[in-house]
Amino acid sequence: MKKKFVLLLTAACLGLGFLTANAQQTDALDAIRQDPDKAGNVFYMYNHDIPPCAKAPKGYKSFYISHYGRHGARNHSSNKDFDVIYGLFTAARQRGLLTDRGTEFLSLYEKAYPVLRGRASDLCDLGFQQQYKIAHNMYASHRHMFKSGARVDAVSTIVPRCILTMSAFTDQLLRENSRLEIYKQSSESTMGYLNPFSLFNPDVHETDEGYNNKYAYWQKDFRAMCKEKLHPAEVFGPLIKDCSILDEFGKPLDLEMALFSVASNVQVNGQLEDSFWPFIPMEEICNIYECRNFRFYASKSADTLYQKGRQWAFAWRTMQDIIDKADADIASGEYAARLRFGHDIIVMSLLVLLDIDGYNKPVGSIGEVKDVFRSYDFPMSLNTQFVFYKNRSGDVLVRLLYNERDLALPIPDCGTPYFYCWSDFRDFALQRIALAKNIIATTQAPPKK
Repeated sequence: MKKKFVLLLTAACLGLGFLTANAQQTDALDAIRQDPDKAGNVFYMYNHDIPPCAKAPKGYKSFYISHYGRHGARNHSSNKDFDVIYGLFTAARQRGLLTDRGTEFLSLYEKAYPVLRGRASDLCDLGFQQQYKIAHNMYASHRHMFKSGARVDAVSTIVPRCILTMSAFTDQLLRENSRLEIYKQSSESTMGYLNPFSLFNPDVHETDEGYNNKYAYWQKDFRAMCKEKLHPAEVFGPLIKDCSILDEFGKPLDLEMALFSVASNVQVNGQLEDSFWPFIPMEEICNIYECRNFRFYASKSADTLYQKGRQWAFAWRTMQDIIDKADADIASGEYAARLRFGHDIIVMSLLVLLDIDGYNKPVGSIGEVKDVFRSYDFPMSLNTQFVFYKNRSGDVLVRLLYNERDLALPIPDCGTPYFYCWSDFRDFALQRIALAKNIIATTQAPPKK
């Protein structure tokens, strides 16, 4: 049963910003029915089929890039999930409890398990390939910037997959031009802006930390949502004759989530060929996606139901670093590019901070989330690139690329779509930063319970 690859429609680069176009989709669940890999949420794979982007105004030429990118494709974060599915199905086989369909699943998983065992969170070969391609595209689009002797600064969070991602990206730049001067760093000293949801950020309280914090106000509703929408018996019933065995290995809901994680992991690991989506009913795939999608929205997007914007507001430090370094680098001309490597949740919140249409919208109820926020829009290797242009008079413009596609900002352009006066954008971003700081100052971290 070979994994089927579905042709994806690419968003038009001209006329609508990428995220705006995605926000206008009518039904995320229909998109998942057409391409189950989208149900993997942030495990969805980067689409390298990049359409042509807008041309710079006459007389302007790129001279500087400020970047924030997520690590490349990596395995699911829990070895426990890989192990528990293997343990459950091998035990069921030993007791004669597997159906024919369950035997088919285990025969496929026995090939996959040695590839996954002990490798949770590891950057996969496909993750390296993604970074090589994105770096190549950046170099090819701005070859004049990356001339011999040009300086590039690269920083990464202290997470191994991010460090390896940074190295893959910069290795490709050096393959393009071995005479670039590239400085790489991974240090706790930069974590405050590379991962502003960590305790390295002085704004962050212990009960604010991370993305799936157990103290978060929304956790109770998330658990209730999973209990209402998920049906473990419908998933395991066709595979195992007596589902009472599930209780020996954990809570049935947790086991269903583990099986879902195994299925969503296939797309990121190039060593795996067999799809496990056919072993989960399609409507259950949609239900699990909706639950996990809600968790991302409530944790890091424009949520006002629970946290009044407190979480996305932490991303002000990332935006402030982009502004501060751009100001210094425009003045000095010292750097061609600033590269930052971290995580998807920072970009989620950064887009809310910048008031990007489609991802800045609060919802009135939990059921509306799937129609407003789509976590598969934040794939493996997602990246933002602030590309700066200037003319002979020294006037500076900036454009924002999201996954190498033009992204419209909520301010007037310079007369050319997707290009904005740096001073206008800077003023706008600083206003949003001031709003974020005020939100943090006037809200409280969740209490310990």
